[in-house]
Amino acid sequence: MTVLESDGMRVLITGSRSYAALEMARHFKGAGWEVYAADCVRFPVCRGSRAVTQSFLLPSPRQDLRGFVDGLIRIIKQYRIDLLMPSSEEIFYIASGLDRLRNHCRVYCEDLEKLRLLHNKWEFSRLTAGCRVQSPGTILLTSPADVERLLAFEKRYVLKPVYGRFAARNRFGSEDFRQVRPGKDDPWLAQEYVQGVEYCSYHLAVAGEIKAHACYRPIHRWGKASGYYFQPVEKPGIARFAEEIARKLRFTGHLAFDFIEAPSGALYVLECNPRATSGIHLLAPGELTGPFSSGKRGAPRRDGRPKMIGYAMLLRPFDRGIRGLRRWAADFARAEDVLFDPRDPWVPLYHLFSLFETLCVSVSRGVGFKDAATADIEWDGEDIKPCE
Repeated sequence: MTVLESDGMRVLITGSRSYAALEMARHFKGAGWEVYAADCVRFPVCRGSRAVTQSFLLPSPRQDLRGFVDGLIRIIKQYRIDLLMPSSEEIFYIASGLDRLRNHCRVYCEDLEKLRLLHNKWEFSRLTAGCRVQSPGTILLTSPADVERLLAFEKRYVLKPVYGRFAARNRFGSEDFRQVRPGKDDPWLAQEYVQGVEYCSYHLAVAGEIKAHACYRPIHRWGKASGYYFQPVEKPGIARFAEEIARKLRFTGHLAFDFIEAPSGALYVLECNPRATSGIHLLAPGELTGPFSSGKRGAPRRDGRPKMIGYAMLLRPFDRGIRGLRRWAADFARAEDVLFDPRDPWVPLYHLFSLFETLCVSVSRGVGFKDAATADIEWDGEDIKPCE
């Protein structure tokens, strides 16, 4: 955590259970900021980081929105916070209390309506119409009859919930399709299947301008779900598309996209996450904090190394079979772990605590591990009354 010129500023990072939040904390600490962190779990990974001055426990925004926003305001006022920086899906609840929170500090967040346009996969597919990169053909499904009609089509589709995360509920075959029971309160969409190379991107936007950008290939992943190895690449078309969306919405906040490049070279955007994602690990010191810092600094320089979730790599050395073991070893050797840092030795221990806490939630509520990881902060389009 190389320390740059100090700004003497204070940042409060929410969703501090996430790896992206840990990356933020280290970047802001390295830029001379005083870093505070908050979440509604007892053992967020940031709590174990030396980058964090103090960590706070808040109520779940899904269960107690007023308590959540009031708690943030108390921290902001007591510790004279300059910048509130959301990292995960708690951003939607922060957006609902934006007017109140902006009375006390700068908030890196858009209003809820703009976030909904991006988070809702159907609305986002419509937003991309006329853009230089568009979504594959997309059909909204609001009843089981819509799914039955889909089975008669010759085109190949992927079924996704309109609100979803980690690709956990996606369906890829006709037999799986029959298990999907969409409704008006749980809409799904069918998206034309495009075979090709997958890319992901992360962008930092301020007032419609992209201030930082990273693009990568998730070359190791959990099946068809989340990636855990992030190979940086340069894709100018992706950067231009992000600029187009940011400008179109005059957006301030996190933007992250998933893409497929077909063998023909055509690029398709699959979905958007208006929150921090794994691309943040690829930013150089100064890139993340630059838009919020005063004074001139030299141009940030990246080392070009891939980043990985090291323990996930260690759990899957034979993911590509015995023949892929040499490739796995080479990939592991050249990547940098996003969690482990010898200057931040308590992070792995707190991460174990965090995993155990999530496991307890999974067992007690009878939900999957991934669902348990975000159950108290996720938002699936339900009405959120503004927190006056």
